[in-house]
Amino acid sequence: MNPFLDYECFECIAKLAFYIGKLSSSGVEDALRKSSALVEGFARAALESLDDYVELSARIAEHVATVAGDPYAGIRKRSMEVAKRLLPAAERYVEEGGDPLRRAASVAAAANALDFATGVYSASLEAFEREFEGRLREPFAIDRVAELEEALKGAGSALYVLDNAGECVFDLPLVKLLSERCSVTVAARGAPVFNDATIEEAREAGLDRYAELTTTGCRVPGVSASRCSPEFLKLLARSDVVVLKGQGNFQSFADVAKVRSKPAFYLLVPKCGPVARYLEVPVGAKVALKK
Repeated sequence: MNPFLDYECFECIAKLAFYIGKLSSSGVEDALRKSSALVEGFARAALESLDDYVELSARIAEHVATVAGDPYAGIRKRSMEVAKRLLPAAERYVEEGGDPLRRAASVAAAANALDFATGVYSASLEAFEREFEGRLREPFAIDRVAELEEALKGAGSALYVLDNAGECVFDLPLVKLLSERCSVTVAARGAPVFNDATIEEAREAGLDRYAELTTTGCRVPGVSASRCSPEFLKLLARSDVVVLKGQGNFQSFADVAKVRSKPAFYLLVPKCGPVARYLEVPVGAKVALKK
């Protein structure tokens, strides 16, 4: 059974179809046609993959690419621009006190709360920055950062799986600290999928200064044991430490466990009721989970 399934998921799927239809269209008629085609495909995917979150999300992503191409390309670009302007504030936070690993993990988790796809552009950059800096100082609702610190002792390799574009800029302080302890590989999505980071955004963020870059090898907004490339799955299985960013990667934890015998660490902010209820934390809470 899909542990994240609830009635509100259907509302989100419908909203996604209409949002992408409008985002990728030149007029009302084109938007209506694309949205209708998206709803039709999403419904078929839900009926056939309702019990498997990862497969359902993979089929939705594939259908978006078929109907609308890469509608989030502009959003990813603007996300990177905003994030790079805010990165100095995040770096100051990491450097201004003790326990830099905890502070860098807080930066990475807090960045997951900021949805660059909607809402942010209507606010001033100053207001956005105030919100972000406030999030940095909030405590973790689930806190396994000390266990991450312990896992890094003696580790020879780490795999860090990215989530969104823009957000990946704020992964830089944590990836840098990881690289001081072991060899790090950073994995982005294998093809454009929603506003998730591709290897191009990972490189633009500067992550290649501290880590080898690779991809998951598939167009899935998470980790799929059946769709990711054999090379990525080997990294997932063999890396001494694995950190996965964001809600989509967390919702893939069952697939991660199929591949990896040791626990993995998840940094995220739950953005919807089903995930928050599963974690038993409020929507919007910062989470550093070992699972």
